[in-house]
Amino acid sequence: MFERRSESGLGLTQIFIIGAFIVLVPVALITTTIRVAISEQSVYDYSVKRYDAHLVSGIPEEELLRANGEIHQYLTGDYAGPLSIAVRHKDGTTGQLFNARETAHMADVRDLVRVMFAVQIGAIAALLVLAVVMLVMWPPRALAAAAMYGSVLTGGVIVMGGALVGTGFDAAWSQFHVIAFTNDFWNLNPRTDHLIQMFPEAFWQRATVAVGGAIVLEAALIAAAAGLYLYLTRAQPESDLPVRPEPSLPGPAGHARVSPSDTPH
Repeated sequence: MFERRSESGLGLTQIFIIGAFIVLVPVALITTTIRVAISEQSVYDYSVKRYDAHLVSGIPEEELLRANGEIHQYLTGDYAGPLSIAVRHKDGTTGQLFNARETAHMADVRDLVRVMFAVQIGAIAALLVLAVVMLVMWPPRALAAAAMYGSVLTGGVIVMGGALVGTGFDAAWSQFHVIAFTNDFWNLNPRTDHLIQMFPEAFWQRATVAVGGAIVLEAALIAAAAGLYLYLTRAQPESDLPVRPEPSLPGPAGHARVSPSDTPH
């Protein structure tokens, strides 16, 4: 499957190319799926509507949905400076949606999102380059096999993550924030802070399950397509190959030479 076009076996460079491709598959799938979710404003609006943020925050739903548009642009666009969203409360007063602590945390989230977007672009670019290199060095079956192994690895990563989350989402979610951020601005009060009222922990738990399920489905489709290609292009056993009859050799004076088996007894 990974035979080189020479008599020698795989070298360190070839092993690195194959291994890098396999490892980059889960990186690309995970970051791309998360990026799609972050880039879709309907995800933000779902949280506000599903968890009745207007009742908890005292801010009309239309104001929160409008704020979602600015949050979406802040995270995915070229939003300069700190996040500043003025909203109108139900009593008619206006004020900032987020306090200083929430604004600082949103700046940290934006920085993390930008790093993830850069990793996603880099992973896809590297996969494309490695795919071209592999097609030059090996037959297409090698690329299909690497894609299948990478998809299986992706499924394994998600299953392990799901097992960790299954032991307790609260603890896993808190540990993620401890690792991802250098401060505790993420530790908000659901009674007073609008950010966590708009996006409660229940939303993040459901979103995590949905994203994880989407990644597993994507990996399964890639593995199935690669496996089908490998099956259809597998080497046919010699016993199954059609036997070609041996051509008759010309005899003297242009007559066909009779083989011994054709001589009458």
